[in-house]
Amino acid sequence: MISWIQHHLIRHGRWIFLSLLALIIVAFVFTIGNTPGCTTDRSGYEENLFYGIDLNAPRNRELIIEKVQISAYLNGQTIRNDEQFQSLLYSRIALLNLADEIGIPSPSQEVLAKFIQTKRVFQDEKGAFSPESYTSFVDDIESNPRTTQGLIILVLEEDYRIAQISSVLDGPGYVLPSEALAQSQRRRTELSLKTAEFSYSAFKPEIPEDNAALSEYYEVNKLRYEIPERIQASYVLFKSEDYAEQIPEASENELNEYFEANRGKFEEEYEFENPAPSASEKLTDEANLPVKEAITLAMVRDSVASSYLLEQTTRLANQAAQSFAYSLYRDEIKRNSDAFESLLAATGANLTAIDPFSLADLSQRSLSAELLESAFALGGNRYYSDAYAESAGYAVLIYEGRIAPEIPTFEEVQSEIAVDYKADEKRRLFNKRGQAIQSALETKLSEGSEFSEAAEALDLAVKLYESFVTENPPREINRSVLQQAQTMQPGEVSQMITSGGTGIFVHLIEKLVPDIAPEDEELAQAEEYLSRFAAYTSGSGYANELVFQGLPKESMAKD
Repeated sequence: MISWIQHHLIRHGRWIFLSLLALIIVAFVFTIGNTPGCTTDRSGYEENLFYGIDLNAPRNRELIIEKVQISAYLNGQTIRNDEQFQSLLYSRIALLNLADEIGIPSPSQEVLAKFIQTKRVFQDEKGAFSPESYTSFVDDIESNPRTTQGLIILVLEEDYRIAQISSVLDGPGYVLPSEALAQSQRRRTELSLKTAEFSYSAFKPEIPEDNAALSEYYEVNKLRYEIPERIQASYVLFKSEDYAEQIPEASENELNEYFEANRGKFEEEYEFENPAPSASEKLTDEANLPVKEAITLAMVRDSVASSYLLEQTTRLANQAAQSFAYSLYRDEIKRNSDAFESLLAATGANLTAIDPFSLADLSQRSLSAELLESAFALGGNRYYSDAYAESAGYAVLIYEGRIAPEIPTFEEVQSEIAVDYKADEKRRLFNKRGQAIQSALETKLSEGSEFSEAAEALDLAVKLYESFVTENPPREINRSVLQQAQTMQPGEVSQMITSGGTGIFVHLIEKLVPDIAPEDEELAQAEEYLSRFAAYTSGSGYANELVFQGLPKESMAKD
């Protein structure tokens, strides 16, 4: 088997895997640092070195991103968010740097061939190496070479070296026998309990609006009302409609080609605007089924002509906007200069001011969030954005300046303060009420009252969960209640648990902890699980420390 893998993967892998990214890598939105483009102010470029790799350099960034994506695919790992992706990326670089320092070599062909068999993508449902899966994989990618030659082999070699480092960092995973026993007992413990609940929404204490209290609240929570940094900007809009006269009337062939290329869209529009009543449907003689009327160009000509014209004028608007931005870059035109005014006048477009905005405001503006967000990367010689699509055409944003963060006066935000004060005060009083209820319940129980009777006297809703094992709890029980009950002794009443807008008190009626024999199979499984978890935690902690040590000093200072 090893020689077969060597022949197909090791010897031919350097060209066989050329197309992997085209087939297996789903584009993952991820950005590290600033990516300079053709119109970027290069004078503001800064290195972002992480263990000697400049993550602001496009070539370095793209390569490491590809490696992380390939490795995740080969290991059957799904990257679910940007934070997870960053963690994988930084830890990969840090662990490889450690492997270099220690001197861990790349694997031989035979060792690599064995390592390949451990990759999830080449395994069956039982975790065993599957020649069929491997053959299917190779067949799928063999005919579409599009990625860097040898990159897959390089990723596999790096993954092997990372695995060697990780096996040392993880350690043996020490677990005390008492820890495994406690884990097994928790899973099999039998509980009986009651809960008493009262609603946060139904709790309506009287909270007077006292100016002195509001003023004190404002002084303590000033930063909550800080207005973040805002951008001052304008934009130049190149309207699609302004280019209509430059588009010659479409020929019959052009309209027909456009109609055929977008037939589905026009058929959907026509059917929506002209719904056929069931009584007028034509029926076939044989199948007695309704016949769908074929939509022709003549039936939707106006819509096709309008859509075609809009597409052409929008294309010209995009070209004009891009040309405007490029001219600013190419001719190094300053913002407040005659050259800027002349170029703007030549376009025939107007410069329109935008009300100052922060990052939090982007979704509330009529302009696209992409256009507005671009302003936060502008400054200095680069005061203009790229062209961005807007509903009326294409626009270029002109950066005018920044307004520093500021804290408004008490009078400016008094109404907002009043709302926040009442909300916080209600939460405080709710928790205070919870403490009083717990004390009252404990007092009633000590006097011999039954929990349900005591709780109902306090207008609490009581629920009973009788005799269940913790590893198989009732479906309706709150998970926080279950966790709390496991730490309690029979007869106790818990502090109030706030969950889902409800205050919950737990009264443990009975708790039966089982005896577990040393030879119990579940005990052995618990020991194995806790050992692997301890090893993983140890290795992850060390890897995180390596990542932290590799970050630029200014980044650590900010944190």
